[in-house]
Amino acid sequence: MRRHSSFLLTMILVSALLYGCRPATQLAPATLQPMAPSSALTTPISPTETPIPLPTTTLSPVTAEVEPVTVIAFCTLIGKDPKTYVPQGTPIILVWGWEAKTQAQLDDFVENNITTITLDGKVMEGTLNSGVTKNEKSGQPEAAWFAEVGVLDPGQHVITYDVKWKKMIDDGTTTYGPGSKNETLHDECQIVVE
Repeated sequence: MRRHSSFLLTMILVSALLYGCRPATQLAPATLQPMAPSSALTTPISPTETPIPLPTTTLSPVTAEVEPVTVIAFCTLIGKDPKTYVPQGTPIILVWGWEAKTQAQLDDFVENNITTITLDGKVMEGTLNSGVTKNEKSGQPEAAWFAEVGVLDPGQHVITYDVKWKKMIDDGTTTYGPGSKNETLHDECQIVVE
């Protein structure tokens, strides 16, 4: 009888180890029933017999974090499709910026612009990305801002981009702000999470 209770205790411990880490919703209710003595339980295993291996569990490998996707906060102003498609579960970073022919013109924009970016009606606070740099394609000075959005729910999300200026500025190509050809800029784009 001692071997029987020892075997039963071992099986309970193995079951607890194998199933103890699962959420309670996955466990079936169990009731312990007394077991009738069996010759198989009391007969020792001879050295020539191979014991039945216990079931093993395989842990899933640790997956790397999902790389964020950058989405430009404006689209039609640069001839881009208004919809950007992002896979579900992917973190998103909104980016926007300004380029000018000279550093002085870019500084004028940075000091005098009032840019408002919204995502689903919520104003996004931007952070200037490492100060002023040179545009990789044109070589002209540019300033870039970013806002970490995080992971969005599946569906369509609306970005609005609005810029106005405290005074008229010139980027070396055209003028912007009060009394110019471009008193304000507006764009509306979508992020589609699928």
